[in-house]
Amino acid sequence: MLRVARMGSPMGLRIGLILFLIWCAPVPAAAPAGTSLHTFWSVKGAHNTVYLLGSVHVLKPTDSDLPAEALRAYQGAGALVMELDLNHLDASQLAGSGLELESLPDGETLEHVLGPRGYARFLEHAKPLGLDPELFSHDQPWFVAVAIEQLELTRLGFDAGSGVDEQFAQRAQADHKPIIALETLDEQLGLFAHLSLPQQSRFLLQTLDDTDDAARQVDTVVEAWRHGDTVALGRLLGESYAEFPELYRLLTTDRNRRWLPTLQGLLHENQDYLVIVGALHLVGKDGIVDLLRQGGYEVVQH
Repeated sequence: MLRVARMGSPMGLRIGLILFLIWCAPVPAAAPAGTSLHTFWSVKGAHNTVYLLGSVHVLKPTDSDLPAEALRAYQGAGALVMELDLNHLDASQLAGSGLELESLPDGETLEHVLGPRGYARFLEHAKPLGLDPELFSHDQPWFVAVAIEQLELTRLGFDAGSGVDEQFAQRAQADHKPIIALETLDEQLGLFAHLSLPQQSRFLLQTLDDTDDAARQVDTVVEAWRHGDTVALGRLLGESYAEFPELYRLLTTDRNRRWLPTLQGLLHENQDYLVIVGALHLVGKDGIVDLLRQGGYEVVQH
C-alpha cells in the first residue's frame, strides 16, 4: 500500500512488503452474477454523499481499469478517505516504524520458532523465489509470511502500483486533493504482530502451502470480483479465514468498528467524500455497509 522504494535491495523488500499487507484475502463484495453492479456504494448524508469503494490492493497492469462510477465520484469528492495517506509516507518513516514490530525477541531466531520441519519448509519455498533466508533469520513469522506472499504475487505479475488504492492516490496527488487516513502506519504494522508466535508460525506454514496453488487461487479471486460472483467470493472468503478467526477479527471487524465513527461523521458535512478501503471491509456481517445499515443509514450499491 506504499510506493516509497523499489524492490530488490533488502530495505526495498521490507518497504515493499507493506504494499501487500492486507492481501491475505482481498475479496470484495459483489453483486449477483449477471448484474452490472460493482463493489461501490453510496450513502446520503443531510447535505452530502459519501461513496464507498471496495479496493483490491494489487492488480495486474493489464487488468487494472477503475469503475466508471468511482471515477465520477472521485471528480465530485472534496477529499479521499483511505486506510493510509499514501501520499505522505516516506522510506525513512517506514524503516523506523516497522523494525520493532517485525523483529523476534532478542536471542530468538526464526529457525527455532518454526522448528526443524517448519524451517525446512520455509527454506524449500524461499530459495526458488530468490529470498535470502538469512535476511529473515530474526523476523517474526507474520513478516516472513507476507514476504512470501508478496514475492509470489510479484512473480505472478501483480503490482501494487496498479492497485485501486495506488491509482487513486496518484490522481489525488496530481490534483492536490487531500487524503484523510483512517489509521496510522504503526497501527497497520502492528496488526499481525498482535498474534502469538505459535499463531504466526501456523499462519506462515499455511501461507507456504498456499503458494503451491497461488496462481489458480488469485486468478479465481480476481475473476470472481470482476464478474460479481458472490457465491465464489463467499466460498473463497470462508476458506481464507476458516483457520484463522483471530486474524480475521484483527484485520477486519475490529478495524471496521474503529473506522465507523469517522465515516458516520463524514455524513454530517457539506462536501462529498470517496472512501476507498480493502473490499473485505465492506462486506458481510459487521462489514462497513452492514454497520452503517444497522445505524439507520440507507446504503445503495451501484
